Parts: sequence; C-alpha cells; structure tokens
Amino acid sequence: MKQLAIVFTVALVALFCCQCSTSQYAQAKKGAKSTPYTVLENYFVRNTVKPTKRYRIVLDNEKDFDAIFGHASLMGSLPTDINWKKQYVVAIMLPETNRPTMVTPLDVKQSPGNVIFYYQVNTGLKTSYTIVPFAAVALERTIEPQELQVFFIEK
Repeated sequence: MKQLAIVFTVALVALFCCQCSTSQYAQAKKGAKSTPYTVLENYFVRNTVKPTKRYRIVLDNEKDFDAIFGHASLMGSLPTDINWKKQYVVAIMLPETNRPTMVTPLDVKQSPGNVIFYYQVNTGLKTSYTIVPFAAVALERTIEPQELQVFFIEK
C-alpha cells in the first residue's frame, strides 16, 4: 500500500511538472512569430565534448562557443561567421552515435522573452565511425540571451 502511495505521488509530481512546462510553452507560443536566423555550417563538435543525452545550449560569447565547436573548412567553404556583438547561438546536440544523423533547423519563432527552436532529426544505418549530431543557429540579439527562455521542439 505504501509503495502504491509513493508511485501515485511520483506520477502526480511528474504530471504537474509536464503541465508547467506545457503551459510555459503554450504561453511562449502565443504571439510567437518566425524570426530570421542563420544556420551555422562547417562546424563540428569537438571530441572533448561527449554528450550522453540531448544537450540544449545558448551561447553568447566566442570563448564558450570555441570550447564546444571547432571550425571545419571544407573544400574552400569557410565556417559561417558569427558577429558576437550582434548575435548569439542556440544549439542542440544529440548523444554520440554510430549512425549518420542529420539535425535540421526547421524554424525559429520568438515572442517577448522566448525563443522556440523547431528542428528535425533524420537517422541513417549503422557505420564504423561515430559522430555527435548537432544543429546550431545564430540569432540577432534583441535582448540578452540570459533573459530568454528557449524551447526546443523536435518535429
């Protein structure tokens, strides 16, 4: 009987937490409009970073960005420039995998104090190598990133 009460309490707490985040998302979504963003290309996740779960991050300076991402110049194409005085970065990283995985930004919406980052994940067949799949976008600084609530929505 005591175990049933504990399970019931945990279920109620989990439901309440889901309701809170759902209502926060619903509030953020209300009045949110698509905002211009730049997809960051020709970067990779450094091999010193090994996320074991989905990792969502907002970066507002070059030092923190360079600690996670490296530049990958491919056949003459340079990494996307980031103007740190005018932009900040929103990124999603997935756990290391041996399957080719594309994380594609679909849309970014903003409402006052909120950013909603929509992305899609496509996974391929097993390979002999591993990667850390990620997607990152640069957004204009309308307000300081520390004052934002960011929602990551996989479609």
